[in-house]
Amino acid sequence: MVKLFCVLVGAAGSAFPVDIDASQSVGDLKEAIKEKNEDITCAARRLNLYLATKGDDAWMTNDEADSVSDVDGLPHLGVPQAKLRRVGLSEEKMVEVDEDDEAAGNGLVNVLVVVPTKEVVVPVL
Repeated sequence: MVKLFCVLVGAAGSAFPVDIDASQSVGDLKEAIKEKNEDITCAARRLNLYLATKGDDAWMTNDEADSVSDVDGLPHLGVPQAKLRRVGLSEEKMVEVDEDDEAAGNGLVNVLVVVPTKEVVVPVL
């Protein structure tokens, strides 16, 4: 089981934890994120997830993640069937910081969540 910290891109101060098994899939993570955050009203499958890594593969801090407005160049978690442990979200990759750093806004963020601004309706034929 891993505890991932997620941030909604464009919504400063939106960090929230999600507990999930690293053997589950990106699609499962999308469902868990939607379930955990009531601000998300679109279908879970429409969420776009990105690893919150910096150039040196270190995790972003809360403050750094809050300032992200462009996810270009960040690793996209675009394959719903991909196992979390295979896309960089294994227990071994999780690093803890001390409580003082967390309280100062330097807690680590693992996943950036882009919520679509407009729901697309596909007619059923």
